[in-house]
Amino acid sequence: MAAPDETKTDAPETPPESAQTAREFQEETRAHRLAKLDALRARGIEPYPVRFDRDTTAAAIRAEFDAIAAGTDTGKVVHLAGRVMGERRHGGLDFADLQDETGKLQLIVTRGEVGGEGLHDFSDLDLGDWIGVEGTVVASDKGELSVRVDKFELLSKSLRALPDIRHGVTDAETRYRRRYLDLILDEPSRRVFQIRSAVISATRRTLLDKGFREVETPVLLDQAGGAAAKPFITHHNALDIDMTLRIALELNLKRLIVGGMNRVFEIGRVFRNEGVDTRHNPEFTLLEAYQAFGDYEDMMDLTEAIVEACCIEAIGTTVVTINGKEVDLKPPWRRATMAELIEENAAAKMHPSMPVAEARKIADERGVEYLDVWGSGKIMAEVYDDSSEHLLVEPTFVLDHPREVSPLARAHRDDPTLTERFELVVAGRELANAYSELNDPVDQAERFQKEADLQAGGDEEGEPVDNSYVEALEYGLPPTGGLGIGLDRLVMLISGAEAIRDVILFPTLRPEAGDGGDGSAPVASEGAPTAADFAAPGEDAGRSPERHQHEELDAPGASPLSAERRAASEGDLPAASPVSRRPKHLRWISWSAVLVAIFSLLPTATSIRFSLGHFSFVHGDDRSAGLIISVAIGIGILGIARGLSRGKRRAWGVGVVLFALAALVHLFRGPDPVAVVLSAAMLFALIWFRDDFRAHSDPGSLQQAAIFVPVYLLFVFLFTSITLFAERKHITPDLTFWGNVQTEFKGLVGFAGPYTYEHKVFHDFFETALLVLGILGLFTLLYLVFRTFVQADPPTPERRERAVEIVRRWGDDTLDYFALRRDKNYFFAADGESLIAYLYVRGTAMVAADPIGPPGNEARTLDEFLTYCAERGWRVAFFAVREADAPLYRERGMHPIYLGDEAILRLDTFTLDGAERKAVRAAVKHVEKDHTFELIAENEAAPELVAELNEISEEWRKGAPERGFTMELGEDVEGKNPDFVLAIARDRTSERVEGFLRFVPVYGDEPGYSLDLMRRRPTSANGMTEFLIARAAQALGARGFKRLSLNFAAWGRLLDSAEDAGLSGRLQRLMAKGLNPFFQIQSLRDFNQKFGPEWVPRSVVIDDASDLPRIAMLYAGVEGFLEVPVLNKVLEPPIRQRVEAP
Repeated sequence: MAAPDETKTDAPETPPESAQTAREFQEETRAHRLAKLDALRARGIEPYPVRFDRDTTAAAIRAEFDAIAAGTDTGKVVHLAGRVMGERRHGGLDFADLQDETGKLQLIVTRGEVGGEGLHDFSDLDLGDWIGVEGTVVASDKGELSVRVDKFELLSKSLRALPDIRHGVTDAETRYRRRYLDLILDEPSRRVFQIRSAVISATRRTLLDKGFREVETPVLLDQAGGAAAKPFITHHNALDIDMTLRIALELNLKRLIVGGMNRVFEIGRVFRNEGVDTRHNPEFTLLEAYQAFGDYEDMMDLTEAIVEACCIEAIGTTVVTINGKEVDLKPPWRRATMAELIEENAAAKMHPSMPVAEARKIADERGVEYLDVWGSGKIMAEVYDDSSEHLLVEPTFVLDHPREVSPLARAHRDDPTLTERFELVVAGRELANAYSELNDPVDQAERFQKEADLQAGGDEEGEPVDNSYVEALEYGLPPTGGLGIGLDRLVMLISGAEAIRDVILFPTLRPEAGDGGDGSAPVASEGAPTAADFAAPGEDAGRSPERHQHEELDAPGASPLSAERRAASEGDLPAASPVSRRPKHLRWISWSAVLVAIFSLLPTATSIRFSLGHFSFVHGDDRSAGLIISVAIGIGILGIARGLSRGKRRAWGVGVVLFALAALVHLFRGPDPVAVVLSAAMLFALIWFRDDFRAHSDPGSLQQAAIFVPVYLLFVFLFTSITLFAERKHITPDLTFWGNVQTEFKGLVGFAGPYTYEHKVFHDFFETALLVLGILGLFTLLYLVFRTFVQADPPTPERRERAVEIVRRWGDDTLDYFALRRDKNYFFAADGESLIAYLYVRGTAMVAADPIGPPGNEARTLDEFLTYCAERGWRVAFFAVREADAPLYRERGMHPIYLGDEAILRLDTFTLDGAERKAVRAAVKHVEKDHTFELIAENEAAPELVAELNEISEEWRKGAPERGFTMELGEDVEGKNPDFVLAIARDRTSERVEGFLRFVPVYGDEPGYSLDLMRRRPTSANGMTEFLIARAAQALGARGFKRLSLNFAAWGRLLDSAEDAGLSGRLQRLMAKGLNPFFQIQSLRDFNQKFGPEWVPRSVVIDDASDLPRIAMLYAGVEGFLEVPVLNKVLEPPIRQRVEAP
């Protein structure tokens, strides 16, 4: 029979285009289906019958008939039940997909088989309805295995519409909270739980086959023991006592060994009142098994047998995939002692018997933290965690742990400072833990007491004394081997699941609003953003393309839209033209100008005869006038020399006039042929290269005014001293340093100095020249100061609004939001879609990060910006550019240089589990005892909270202004922005805020946040920052965010001894190590590393490699690394200075 389009799946039910909410749509759908339900009952059809006799499944039919040819009718009648998951109607012929727990099978329903009413009833079914069918197994004309339905029965009417069948449940929290929807729609999820069932079944069967007896022990205990963990506490009303939920199975199982049950095991739930992350759930499934007359060697063999059996039953092979690498779990596995692994990976020999000072030294060298109460064995275990565990990908038994960290394991038969204990580590994570059990009651009591002492000393992993267990041991525990395996983690390993919640059917979640929660303080407020809030707005939302493409941008930093550039932006040109760099001959012109200026400034050096008859054309008073004019010209030429080197058009115009005047003055006052020739040559060079001087004038800056004063006074002093020295034989009294200083400063304001001059021409020239220099200097200073305040305005509100719009739409880099720092200006591309945020400082446009705009626009935007800077003679420096984008800049003749690494947490995989997170985990536990955590949107903060947070910031800064350029907004908390979030820690008793973080948004396909402010009170608890970051990462991850950028570690990888880039790399590393004590490079990188971030290398990009030292100083200045007392405010960039003014 024909089956047109029989593989097509119906589109899911979707809301009408009239923007109804999901809840409204679901209620409307439910009402429609309830009406169908009433209609069925009115016809006498029960929509929820008692039973249906099924005799096969979809998988069984496929197994039996999968190879039949197209068009085959097997004649076999089957009874099948399942959920309708797709329906295609073709007049008198319907096709549907029926899904049961084993898979899907196609149904074919025809008018001839079920009748007209039956076909109508079948067509009236909804997706999600349960039905039972009776029919014949056939193959369609296209070969699709199907059941031709003879009759069907509604088994359960679905009143709610399923989510999108094609994509399943995409929201992680919905998958966990409504696991039934996940199981209906997601075959991989069903597969995970099939694997889980097989793992538990294989574990149980392996143990039973080896003579173990399954038992059950209490969940409610008067004292939790057997592990270092925080228990849940409840109250037994009838007994009127507090009780705990068990945190381990161990102690009661060993009591059964005492009682003579030689081989026992339990697979049960245990409960730990600790954090929730990708590796931890408060309740989880644990296997513990104990074997009398065995030891830890027997437990290794048992572990290998269990894991191998689980793999074979669950997936049919022992080969699993870990982080993209295949790992074979087939025994035997490697067996290595803890000491061997430390020596192998940390190049250090450690033993519990070594002096504590030596153990601490090794820990210090590796940056491993420890408590004063720890002995060498505990420190040794910490060094192993830090150096080795995360490197063990292949299954490895780590043997012989220090006695100090194994209170329930017996002493090693060959070394009493060690224990007979192993941990099974796979993929850097502990999977199993086993001992030769301690059966000496006296030794056990002593170890319990040591653990209690450690707990009293601040070690939260210390265990309390359990006297009842010691009493049981005193009746005699035979030699025993014990094993514990976290079955959830074993399922994760075999199935490839990334998070423990993916292998637990109903993981622990905070109640939804209205679900009857206990009202405790939420981790994140209802108003805190979710990842869905950061979806990019529509393509045309909030903008006018015509306005962006055709308006003239006259404000500073706008891109002039010439006809050619408009054509390029509209697609008429294939790409922006290459940016021309500053011609190198401009530098030679600048130095030649300085040489001419020197000849003009030394008119009295009569002992050095460069002329053919000094003063031969002019006589008397005219001589002094000529000399004064010559000095003024020299001053002017020095003033424009830097502008000439940068191709400034205004400097070129002034230079043409000055060099023409210089040629005439040197001709008539001498003549001085060398000076005349040089001046004429400079005039010719300026006219010849006139087209290379196109750059506009710079914006004003108080930096220029501040620098001008000392430089100008030094220059005048040199002029004064050299001139007086040339005339020294005709001056009384003798020259002195202090006399020269007095002559300079008095002469600048028109007063005579302490010297008497014999020659009247020199007297008239010299004193008048000083006065002229004073007047010129004063006017220059006033010009620089007033020009600064005229040109120091920040971007207009309209331009800032455009910048916010572009960042909101295209800001998918973790540094993009910092482009909105208020002291930055904006360059907009010709098409209005992209921007570059920059800060102009002393002739350099300093850009933080890459251009922001639509994908594919980066090259054109960069070319336009470089052209814009070239037109003004600006140097360009890009900071924190993604290293992956370096080729884009190299193609334009620029030079990327490694700057450092940004630490980014992947929130979908972030965990506090594992040895590498131990320091953070300990800090979180320490702080959480006395503090609460909350995450709120900044606009939710009440005015009182805003004031308290800013008070903490002020206390933290100690009166200093906000620092930063690339990764800081430089603003206090305002309580206005709904996209900002605040992570806040409060004292549990006083509710006073002790510390907070502020994060700014990262948009795009992988939404997230970047750390902006990190503040705490100086008296807050140690570990406060780690607590805030860890809890914020967990809370943001739970709300669907993918990334969290912590901060930037400058030159971090240069300190890594494994990083080798030849001689250049070694020199850079040497420099980084030299700067490390001053800028805390290593400590910042080590702090970030504790959280297990992804390191994103970033570079500084400059247009002239020789300019690197100057750029480095500018960067250090704008980031706040270099603070100049008193003058620091004056030396700040003008826009920043203006914005921060009241």
